[in-house]
Amino acid sequence: MLRTARLLFASLLLGFSCAARKPPPAAPAVVVQAAALGPTDRLAAIRSLEEALTDGVSAEDKPWVMLNAGEQRRLAGDNSVARAWFERVAAEYPTHPTKSAAILGMALVDADSSLSGNIAATLQLMGDVGVPDSMNGDRYRLLARIAADEGTPPAKVRDYVRKAVTYGASDATVEARVQYSLSDLLAESQKQDLDELPVVAGRLEEDALKAARDALRAHNLSEATRLAQSFLDVYPDSPQAREAGYIQRRAANGDKTVAGRVGVLLPMSGTYGAVGKGIREVIELANDRSGNKLSFVYEDASGDAKAVVKQLEKLVIDQGCVAIMGPLLKEQVDEVATAAQALGAPLLALSQSGTPTAAGSFIYQGFLPLEQQVDALLDFGVKERGWKSFAILHPDTAYGQSVRDLFVAGAQKRGAKVVRSIEYDDEANEFLAPARALGGKDPKARSAELYRLKAEARAKGQDDSKVVLPPQVDYDAIFIPDSFRRAALVASSLAYEEFPVGSFRPNRYAQAIPLLGLNGWNHPKMVEAGGQYVRGAIFVDAFLPDRNDVAVETFMRDYEDALRRQPGVVDALAWDATRLLQTAVVAGGPDRVAIRDELSKAVIRDPIAGGSRFGDDREVARKLLILTISGDRIRRWTPPEEPPPDGMPE
Repeated sequence: MLRTARLLFASLLLGFSCAARKPPPAAPAVVVQAAALGPTDRLAAIRSLEEALTDGVSAEDKPWVMLNAGEQRRLAGDNSVARAWFERVAAEYPTHPTKSAAILGMALVDADSSLSGNIAATLQLMGDVGVPDSMNGDRYRLLARIAADEGTPPAKVRDYVRKAVTYGASDATVEARVQYSLSDLLAESQKQDLDELPVVAGRLEEDALKAARDALRAHNLSEATRLAQSFLDVYPDSPQAREAGYIQRRAANGDKTVAGRVGVLLPMSGTYGAVGKGIREVIELANDRSGNKLSFVYEDASGDAKAVVKQLEKLVIDQGCVAIMGPLLKEQVDEVATAAQALGAPLLALSQSGTPTAAGSFIYQGFLPLEQQVDALLDFGVKERGWKSFAILHPDTAYGQSVRDLFVAGAQKRGAKVVRSIEYDDEANEFLAPARALGGKDPKARSAELYRLKAEARAKGQDDSKVVLPPQVDYDAIFIPDSFRRAALVASSLAYEEFPVGSFRPNRYAQAIPLLGLNGWNHPKMVEAGGQYVRGAIFVDAFLPDRNDVAVETFMRDYEDALRRQPGVVDALAWDATRLLQTAVVAGGPDRVAIRDELSKAVIRDPIAGGSRFGDDREVARKLLILTISGDRIRRWTPPEEPPPDGMPE
């Protein structure tokens, strides 16, 4: 009561009543209603004013309604639309009393980005009469701050502060701004008044969508629909409009959720159909071994991204799936992840490419991201082996360029560098030209060296026509981000151009150059295809069929007994991903938000692919295996034995 009395008394002294308490008698009814509604339901206030303008208001009322529509938009943080309303008022009503308020409104909008001298002058020159109180509150807040910072006499500063507090009382958003920006200038009584106010944080746009989201989660479907429609009416071009639309669709369908029901988006036909079917078998086997805690609804995600998004919508809205696994293909994953985030559906992506987790908190990554592999490879190379410089041979594809960029950035982060990077045609079957380019074997640029080598050959009685330039090697290792088949061909081309790779040496003085790769090299045929040229190569992966590991041995025996084939890394990843998702879905019940939160806490015992939980980045936190080719098999890399000290027997 004391606070209200002080504000009313101050308002009377100013000769202007605050719009939210007692609007001017001459104000149109729709303006009065919007001013009263605005502090508690900004979206409804905006809708009422803009609908009135669409439906038609009297010529006398129109400028007032337009001005207040602009002001409500400004208070909502929608400066571009607010300024458009103010500009229209000033242009269409050059002699009307609302023009001064419209000019002031434009100045306040512009002050959000730059408080220039011209803007400050406008804030001072415009009168108070006919100006919405919320606008005056922000105007005097800015003037008080400017005056205090410029050393204006204290009496003037106090007058600005008094007006800011009084006018600002009409709207909680303005009051919060006054409290924040003038905290060092407020009198104790003013601070006490403002301390009683709820703090208004964040943009109204975000708060409005959250209200619709919360209503849906509380199963208040009619309210969720109303709030989502209000959001769409006010913010039709918002990046979050898609989510508001999904809220309406979910509400219209009863927001169906079935505890334990998981949708799965995998290719079941076409090029990747065999891979998708294999992953489906692993998912079902993992679920069976845990007591069939989940039920799955599958969609054949063999189409383009837009088609898969429609399948996602069907799984969530129509089928009531509480979580999603997939998709697998890089062409689909980012767009599907964005849609799942808007739907509020936890999604465990099964692609190693793309950046699905960037879509938001509902998206987790279950497979092995490229960045995770590159980081593990560089940690090994730079920290374990002490390599400081690298060369890259990569396909001229989006994948090759993406991995190259990840490697370059990762090397720089670790104090290393990439000194040479060469692309090759993705359709090529031989790689002599890129190998020569990597070795800097340009006869014209190195003509003097070539002449010397030919002369030395002739002096030894050798055929100088067979003399070739040796490769210039100013790096510690060569990174080849490609499949094992292509990498084996690249390695043989490097050997042909006299690079000392694998166990091949062009001469007895040559020092081996390690070849580096990612998990595409982890295939038994890599040994056969690459032969001596890939021995000692280093690559990373999450899984190796190792009978010496009890958990892996148990998984392999179970897998082989059930599916009659040997598991690979994709199978191991799918097995662990299913177990992680199962843990969260069982704990979260029918609540998708709870499942999302449970995913961040999910832990599994004895992971097969190196990760028992998700990290803060919502990717599985893994310790990857460092693998190498030794003899005729792939095995874990182990440090070479140190030679015995001088004088000690071997």
